[in-house]
Amino acid sequence: MKPDGDAVFVYGLLMLPQVVFAITGKDYVVQDASLPDYKRYGLSQQHANTPVPALAHCPGHLQHGKVLLGVLPEELEKLDFFEELDSGLYLREKVRVQSLGLWIDAWCYTVGPALQPYLTGEWSLQQVSESHIAHLITQLIPSMLTTYHNLQANTGTKTKASPLSED
Repeated sequence: MKPDGDAVFVYGLLMLPQVVFAITGKDYVVQDASLPDYKRYGLSQQHANTPVPALAHCPGHLQHGKVLLGVLPEELEKLDFFEELDSGLYLREKVRVQSLGLWIDAWCYTVGPALQPYLTGEWSLQQVSESHIAHLITQLIPSMLTTYHNLQANTGTKTKASPLSED
C-alpha cells in the first residue's frame, strides 16, 4: 500500500534521515532509487563550507539516491523553503524514478538558474563531515525553521526562500 502524500527523490544531504527529520519533524519510509538522465554535481565553493550538491539533466547518466515516501504538502513546503526555491538556487520538478523494480513519480530538487554556472566535478556524501552535519542540524536548520515560521505567521501565505540551502 502506498503511503498518503508524495514521493521525493533525494540525492544529497536529504539522504540523511536526521537532516530530513530536523526539517520536517517526520521519519519517512525511504527506499533506494535511481533517476535516469540526471547527474549529481558538486558546486564550486570555498573550502570551509559544507560541500553542496546539485542535480542536473545529463542524458545517459543514472543517478542513484533515495526516495522519501508519504511526504505531505506542509512537509514539502518546508523542504521547498530549505532548498530556496524562490531564490532560483533549486527548482522542484516531477521525475520518474525506479525503486524496488517499480517506476514511481516523484518530486526532485534540480539545479536552478542561479547555481547552474557553479556546477563542477563530483559530489558524494563522504565529503560531508560529522561536524558539518551537526552544525546543519543544530544551527542552520533551526534558524531556517524560525524564519520559515515567522514568515508564515506574518504573511499567512507561501513563504519566501530561506537564506541557506544545503540539499
